[in-house]
Amino acid sequence: MEERGRSATPTPQPRTSPLAAAARPSWRDVPDNILVRISAFLRCHADRVHMACASKLWSAAVRGLGRPPPLVLPPLPPLPPQLPWLIFPNTATPTFYSPIARRHHRLGRLPPDVRRARCCGSGDGGWLVLALDSRHSHALYNLNTSRRIALPSTFTTPADQDLPLVVRAATISAPPSGTDRYMVAAIVLVGNRSTAAFWSEGSESWFSTGALLDARPQDAIYHGGARAFFFVTSREDVVSFRPTYGWNNNVNLARVDYDMQPRGDYADDVGFLEETGLGTMRRYLVESRGRLLMVVRCFYYEGGRTEVIRVFEFHVKPPAGNGQRPCATWKHLGTGLDGRMLFLGRGCSRSFEVARYDGFQESMIYFLDDGLVSVPSVDDRTLYSFTDMGRYDMGGIATAPWPVGLYPTRSDNAPPTWWLH
Repeated sequence: MEERGRSATPTPQPRTSPLAAAARPSWRDVPDNILVRISAFLRCHADRVHMACASKLWSAAVRGLGRPPPLVLPPLPPLPPQLPWLIFPNTATPTFYSPIARRHHRLGRLPPDVRRARCCGSGDGGWLVLALDSRHSHALYNLNTSRRIALPSTFTTPADQDLPLVVRAATISAPPSGTDRYMVAAIVLVGNRSTAAFWSEGSESWFSTGALLDARPQDAIYHGGARAFFFVTSREDVVSFRPTYGWNNNVNLARVDYDMQPRGDYADDVGFLEETGLGTMRRYLVESRGRLLMVVRCFYYEGGRTEVIRVFEFHVKPPAGNGQRPCATWKHLGTGLDGRMLFLGRGCSRSFEVARYDGFQESMIYFLDDGLVSVPSVDDRTLYSFTDMGRYDMGGIATAPWPVGLYPTRSDNAPPTWWLH
């Protein structure tokens, strides 16, 4: 009789399929031409940079290099004109907002002293004018390249006296990274006096020409069409300084103090707001279509918000005789900007043509909470509020919150500012 044996248990075999046998898919395998087409949908420079940082292969594709063997890649469409990015300073987590993409980004890789610095103004090409510390240290800093240019800590008065200064607002005539000569003009606090100051490459201190300004300057701008710096004061007076370069790079400033004729409603505005203590007015200078504009922002203390913004154009009459000051006045532009929109900031206001930007409305003014009003916190830190910022519709005479979405409401080191391209 045959002995019954124990039957062997079969060993389970792993299931195989073409997908399991194949190599695991990777985002690195996306063809270069598809990457280029995807990046074409990104309208903001920051988004394209973040895409290029995903991997070396993606970076090569969007830069038109491709991977070997070389492929014929479709050309990457150029970026549309960029609007200023809005920087929210903070010593721990600074961020910025792109109006075109309507997205917030983290602003990383900043040196510790730049994170702590107070921004005094912005220039094209990613340049900032920074107050670094309480020892009057200032510098130009480029957000795109991390290049830094030290600025002096003293101001030489017309009487040839050197004094420490604090820069409140500043503007740059041209990007320092370019081939053109450039200068920095600033509203500075010297002692208890606000005045205009200038610095050019190679200067050992800030300097000016003529007497100090009679009234407190509120804003400064470089007017490229006039090739001069313009300052506007709290009395809406205008003073211009045109730099000229002489032998051995010596800089001379041709100063013009305009004989300003007060606008018709100036006294009413001042009497209603400032003399009654209901609020104050902040003034900004903007170059637009070759003309100089003054934006008057009416700020009411009750509620702590901007209520009305009006725009005026600078008009100059030729002097009546030799040696007389040119006569000028401010002309109200009404309730529209004729196809333009404005971005306001001390020393860095800009005008843009709405037709070049999809999704934006004309006669809209975007403004920041740049009043330099600090509020002490429970742990004795100085906090700057971001509450009085938004956009103003000149046609509807109304303000609205801006930017959209969540954003920081305060900073522990500085008010917000613009990152110019």
